Amino acid sequence: MNMKRNHAILLLCAAVIIYTAIISPVNVYAKTDAITTATDNEYVVFTEKNIKTEDMRKKSKLDENKLSEYMKKFPKLSGIENTLMKIQDEYNVNALLILAIIRLESGNGKSQIAQSKNNLGGIIASHKSVRVYKSFDTRSDCVIYMAELLSGNYLTEGGKYFKGYTLTDIAKSYSMSPDEWSELVKELIYEIQTDIDGIQSKN
Repeated sequence: MNMKRNHAILLLCAAVIIYTAIISPVNVYAKTDAITTATDNEYVVFTEKNIKTEDMRKKSKLDENKLSEYMKKFPKLSGIENTLMKIQDEYNVNALLILAIIRLESGNGKSQIAQSKNNLGGIIASHKSVRVYKSFDTRSDCVIYMAELLSGNYLTEGGKYFKGYTLTDIAKSYSMSPDEWSELVKELIYEIQTDIDGIQSKN
């Protein structure tokens, strides 16, 4: 990744954090009954062309062993593999989407808030009218929170920030720079999928 792209990512992450503070959801956990199950048995194979237009409720067919092997590249994110596998079934949110957002927002788990607060998504919450970075007991707790946030508020018709089911739709409310943010997430989703697919299965 070149210096220009690094700079762009830093600026974009700052924009996302600021925007998240402005639109911080009030009721993230009110999601269960409203979530559609129409895509429970649908799977998606992302291509560079379809990532922005595919339904992000669809699942990626992930091999748990391959995912665990891939995550060794990011020791600061260790321990979230099983949670990533589970959220697809429990919340109808694509696991590669969540992982791509995590990698982008936390700098692969190296950001200060990721380290000190287990906050992998740059998530800001209101506390006594003051906006602060939300703390989580574990990294997996943050992954679940992000899945609930996206599922209930962004990927459910009638949700607070619902614009549709695609990455492009999510970006409209998730970021102050939706085109740039969605492009970076798109690149990471494709990179993650390609790298995982390239891992040799262990017999």
